[in-house]
Amino acid sequence: GILFNMGVITVLSGLSLWALQVPLPLANALFAGLLTFIPNIGPVISVIPPIVLALTDEPWKAVAVLILYIVIQQVEGLLLTPLVMERQVSLLPAVTLISQVLFASLFGIAGLFLALPLVVVLQVWIRELVVKDILDRWQNDHSEV
Repeated sequence: GILFNMGVITVLSGLSLWALQVPLPLANALFAGLLTFIPNIGPVISVIPPIVLALTDEPWKAVAVLILYIVIQQVEGLLLTPLVMERQVSLLPAVTLISQVLFASLFGIAGLFLALPLVVVLQVWIRELVVKDILDRWQNDHSEV
């Protein structure tokens, strides 16, 4: 899951930096891909080196790098992560996004970090307690009749 996201971020960053002719596009793309592992903070850190390198070339490139990284992170956050979460832990993309927005608005940055793990725990708890313990018992009671 996360490796897929890291790969996509690396490729998108590399192609974008190469198209803008920013120095060291491969190194910066690998750095961006690796820091994808750190939610929210990683992308902020990963944009600093290419912006600095772009500034040494031409100032407009630094602005373009920032815009491209924001777009890439939006693609990752709004498209890739929900799709990966749906496949990995059977969370619907809407549940992923709603939980992140809800937890972030209630608990700030800590809520954003904890939203998905807590929703997965809640999902497992509901599946084990409600579905298996209660509904299976109810179904077994009615199948014996």
